[in-house]
Amino acid sequence: MDEPDPKTGRTSRDLVPGNPGADPLPWPAADSDPADRATDQAVMDELRAVETTGKRSSLRDTIGLLVTKLTAAEREMRSADEAAAAGRLAGSAVGGEGEKRVFSAFKAGFFGGVGLLLAYMAYLSLDTIRSTLIVIAVAALLAIGLNPAVGWLVRRGLRRGAAVATVFLVLVAAIAGAVYAIVPPIVTQLTAFIGNLPSILSNLLDNPTIKNLDAKFGIIKQLQDSDIVKNVGSGAASGILSGAATVAGIVFDLFVVLILTLYFLAGFPQIKAACYRLAPASQRVRVTDLGDKILKQMGGYLSGATIIAIQAGLVAGLFSAIVGLPYPWAIALGAAVLDFVPVVGPIIVGVSIALIGFTQSLTIGIVAAAFYLCQHLFEAYVLYPRVMRRTVHISSGAVIVAILVGGALLGVTGALLAVPVAAGVQLIVREVVMPIQEGR
Repeated sequence: MDEPDPKTGRTSRDLVPGNPGADPLPWPAADSDPADRATDQAVMDELRAVETTGKRSSLRDTIGLLVTKLTAAEREMRSADEAAAAGRLAGSAVGGEGEKRVFSAFKAGFFGGVGLLLAYMAYLSLDTIRSTLIVIAVAALLAIGLNPAVGWLVRRGLRRGAAVATVFLVLVAAIAGAVYAIVPPIVTQLTAFIGNLPSILSNLLDNPTIKNLDAKFGIIKQLQDSDIVKNVGSGAASGILSGAATVAGIVFDLFVVLILTLYFLAGFPQIKAACYRLAPASQRVRVTDLGDKILKQMGGYLSGATIIAIQAGLVAGLFSAIVGLPYPWAIALGAAVLDFVPVVGPIIVGVSIALIGFTQSLTIGIVAAAFYLCQHLFEAYVLYPRVMRRTVHISSGAVIVAILVGGALLGVTGALLAVPVAAGVQLIVREVVMPIQEGR
């Protein structure tokens, strides 16, 4: 008889499908791999052979035989897999050699040349609309800088349309006041200089040094007889026409900037939402959070810089009016504009006011230099940290590099736009690039 297993109490008959009490094993499964079905079929045939021939070997011997057969089948399957992998590798090598053989240098050169041509055409197109892009960039940055003021008015209960109108009217009034402060003195001085140029040359002979030089070399006589002085009227007329054309272009660009700023400011939430929708849906939450943070800090920086610049302009204008410097409100406007450029701007303002003071008297020059040194220390160490405490901090080195790069690319406009752009880039590096590097 077939002895039962001492551990399980079951015989080999219990393992054969079809016997009473046998396990319902799904041998072979219809949906299994062909190699597995073959192995299962072999095992089932062996079990049936044990039953039919009446072998009385122990269950341990049967299991050992099954393990041997399974090991042999596994080796055969592994050998087949290795052979198939070697065949695929050989086929890919042959295919790679075939691709190398059909490589066309003419095709590669042709498409490379087309790519270079398209890149050059794109560069020419961007260079053609360079001034337009600058106008759009200035308007966008103005809208970003004015949006915190609009948000402040909205939080005080004013509707957004009324808040935008209020902020825009204040901006227009400030620009009109600046034009009124700086244009009349320039026109007056330029007209007076052109009209008095011949008499100025004649009065130079009252100076002993100039008189001796004129006696030796005839400098004044040559200047008076030159075409420049004789044609100063016609030259001035052509210069005035050229200047008028330049002023007209500046006024037109300023008008376009104001109109674009108004549109950007009125539709700021919608424009921001549309830009965020360009990001993939899986990353949109992260992009929205980062974009809001960048816009908030750039807007805060521009608003704070505007407050500091207004303070600098008012202080420079009042000081100039008190000590008797010429055209104090033109000086105030220049100080306010230059103060938008950190580190470099205040230094230029202080040196300029000191030099203008020295043209009046030595005492006024010394007083102006000392006063503006105190003003700069107050602005840098008291006012600036308080106003900018909620905005992104930009190191002095980054500011200087940004100003140099912006000035080299776009001139004065690039120098003014460089600092807020550098603030946004620095925030992106801190919030995106550095965490990625730390996670590697």
